[in-house]
Amino acid sequence: MNPKIIWLTCFGLLAVGLFGLLDSETEFRNDRIMYFGFCVPMVYWIFDRVFKRISENIHKRDFILFMRYSDEINDGFGAKNPHVKESDKLFSFGLLIIIVVTLLIGMKVI
Repeated sequence: MNPKIIWLTCFGLLAVGLFGLLDSETEFRNDRIMYFGFCVPMVYWIFDRVFKRISENIHKRDFILFMRYSDEINDGFGAKNPHVKESDKLFSFGLLIIIVVTLLIGMKVI
């Protein structure tokens, strides 16, 4: 997908999320959590771009998202993926952790 469209979408979601957080009543906790969730794609996209730059510097390519049922990896029993480096797995796991931790922080703080 075109990165310009993704940046615009992330900024749009961030704007909706920030407006909702600032405008919502404090007694409606579920609404505030939902608005915080609109801010998470921007956090994910920023880290995705950082990991992409690091991978391009190390491997001269974007990192391979190591995810089950992905077209880029073989996830069969005992399958080997020699084209997938350890950094690809680390970046994939890092993005997963960032998403989960960001949402948990939002649920705890808000």
